[in-house]
Amino acid sequence: METTVVACETIEDEVNEAIARLRLKHPVVWLEGGLHNDPARLRARMQEVLNAADGRTERLVVTLGHCGGGVNDLKTGRYETVLPLADDCLSLLLGSLANRKAASSPVTYFLTDGWMRHENNVVRSYEATAAKYGRAKADRINQMMLKHYERFGLIDTGVYDLKKAAGQVEALARIVSMTIEPLAGSRLWLDRLLTGPYDDPERFLIVPPHGELTFDRWRALLE
Repeated sequence: METTVVACETIEDEVNEAIARLRLKHPVVWLEGGLHNDPARLRARMQEVLNAADGRTERLVVTLGHCGGGVNDLKTGRYETVLPLADDCLSLLLGSLANRKAASSPVTYFLTDGWMRHENNVVRSYEATAAKYGRAKADRINQMMLKHYERFGLIDTGVYDLKKAAGQVEALARIVSMTIEPLAGSRLWLDRLLTGPYDDPERFLIVPPHGELTFDRWRALLE
């Protein structure tokens, strides 16, 4: 079956590595990082992608998670659509929702190198605030924003330099009294999403041709 992949730039390195390692020929449509911060924009962009895929592929594999409702009310075309039953791509990179839950204690702010490059994350926000208002005010704002977190968790996906990535967040970690810890990533869920089979109803949502995604359907399956 001819397959096209839709992926967020946030996990570009991981998707490209998996496609090369698994020797797949799937073309990839990339979505701009940060769209999940505005679910309405993400829905609009995703609907554009779904419309453009009509008649051009037999299966659309979407590597996004629920992403704050960004897949709500999307209508598909003449192709099967497969999505991971993940809340976001960080759970996908951790290998399962159970792994995400286990890694969330102590309370963790998850990061990857791709997340720091493409998302409006706390590291980038801190630097922008410091440039505009000065370090002292940026320190106070971020101490308040991150007061409920205990650590930064760098998900080791095997495709980037953990030490270099940790260096990017060290200054902020000191200011907000958080540790930086590597967390074991997993390739299994992403690999299976790209290759199939999709017979695990706890991991995959399969939408038949001319189907529709609704928030209620996602919520029921993710609970």
